[in-house]
Amino acid sequence: MKIIDVNAAIGGKDVSGRPVGLSELLANMELYHITHAVCYHEYALLDPAHGNSLMKEIAGQSGGAVGVSALLDPALGADNLPGSGSLTRRLQAFAPESVRISPGNSRVAFHPFYWEEILEAVNELGLPIVIDGNYTSEFFENLPEAARQYPDAKFILVRWGTCGGRYVFPLIQKRKNVYFTVDYMVDYQQVEEICERSGAGQLLFGTSFPQFSPAGVLGTALYADIPETEREMILYKNWEVM
Repeated sequence: MKIIDVNAAIGGKDVSGRPVGLSELLANMELYHITHAVCYHEYALLDPAHGNSLMKEIAGQSGGAVGVSALLDPALGADNLPGSGSLTRRLQAFAPESVRISPGNSRVAFHPFYWEEILEAVNELGLPIVIDGNYTSEFFENLPEAARQYPDAKFILVRWGTCGGRYVFPLIQKRKNVYFTVDYMVDYQQVEEICERSGAGQLLFGTSFPQFSPAGVLGTALYADIPETEREMILYKNWEVM
């Protein structure tokens, strides 16, 4: 069975403090039977254009095993990426598998007013947009309207779920373009309940490697008491149809 990790990184250190480059990522993928990983480069947190270009170069050396998640800062606009023209045009040319934003690192609250240029670009191109953390109560107040306003963007929340069902269930039921990775879905039978109530169509597999080992989320996905068809959706099919 294929496994696609939609949330991985290169350029940082693993839980043991060892630097993680392409060889370390590929070794980890082989160990855990992960077929494909969508990655951002941690240097992009400091310099998005250079970090994104590094990630594109590294992905090109992976033989298709690694894809690019382009990290964008709302203050930089089109200059997040190499090339010329608008952000939408540069994204189209750069062709990432997803876009990634980090409101905490950017020090900008998640709201369409502040992220308009990025949200308009990903909506026009129909791209997945990974929102990395800073999930405050204000974030969950603003997310439903952002998802309604930009219906062709796919909003992905990572490392969220534990004790978060009061947000998870309404978003999955009322906003079909909001997705969650299952790495933090460790409430008792949380994955099973989501699948029973709404199906698995908005759940994805993401490891947050190298920050965390893939072992935990693999256990959650592989041992959840759900039909195999829904397990396949979580592990790879949902991502493939985005």
